[in-house]
Amino acid sequence: MSQAEAKVPYDRAAITHWCAGRGLAVSVERQIGDGALNVHWLLTEIGTGRTLVFRHRGQGHWLSHGYGGEARAQTVARQAGVCAPEVLYADSFGLLMAFVEGTAERETVLSAAAQSSGFRNAIVSQLKMLRSTTAFAFEGDDRVSWLTMVIERYCLAHTRWFSTLADPDRARGLMQRVGELGFETLCLSHGDFRTGNLLCSGEQLTGVLDWEFAAYRPVEADVGWMLSSPWRYSRPDLAASGLMGRQDLLRALDAEDTARLRGWEALALLRWAVIAALQDERQGVDRGTNADEQGLLAEAESLLRR
Repeated sequence: MSQAEAKVPYDRAAITHWCAGRGLAVSVERQIGDGALNVHWLLTEIGTGRTLVFRHRGQGHWLSHGYGGEARAQTVARQAGVCAPEVLYADSFGLLMAFVEGTAERETVLSAAAQSSGFRNAIVSQLKMLRSTTAFAFEGDDRVSWLTMVIERYCLAHTRWFSTLADPDRARGLMQRVGELGFETLCLSHGDFRTGNLLCSGEQLTGVLDWEFAAYRPVEADVGWMLSSPWRYSRPDLAASGLMGRQDLLRALDAEDTARLRGWEALALLRWAVIAALQDERQGVDRGTNADEQGLLAEAESLLRR
């Protein structure tokens, strides 16, 4: 987002005007949710009563890209059968999508997973649809350089926060070792598939939210992120984001516990170390408040030694 775009006032009048330019007469009701990077407004379409959601970046966000790629990824996922909200419009100002009933509140989602095998199966089905419907093989001669680039972007190695790590060379060594494991199949990766981005109503999964980190990556990427320890919420027995056990997830996906999967699990830990550093800065708190960087890198190295 440019400096000029960052100054756009996201008030009711501005959102109403933007929607009117797209042929939509709306009433802007209120802000909803408490996302870390994005702000959401609940809208009602005048005449039809249809409920919509307008999404824009929050103050102090660190994302450098707009909504076009996010909207395309969300649409591709929806076409693949994933319960991603329908995108109506997206440009540099914001993203407008259909409203989906439910809550992403952590304890509610964890409770639904604990009580309902159907809910857990529905979560796995989302990953399976992404893996099977969007998968393809990359047979080009530049496989090595392509994977290096994907890992760099995934771990935010292109940002200044990566360089502020206590030992960036150690982090790059981890990335290189995972790159040496190579890849077979690619698919559309959500980029943040975990509790917090899963919407439920009762014991029904109603939506997979927040596609701003989506990209084509090896099929192990989303699974490795979901299995990484920061998302277990004090439930080491439920390694898959506090929702189910590690082997339960892998069996449901018909996936093996490979070195490549553990490599992407290690990258997830490194990625979170970088994000935690920038979150510390963004929130104005002491370095190390959001995560133990040294502990994350040590855990990542342990995964690669297995």
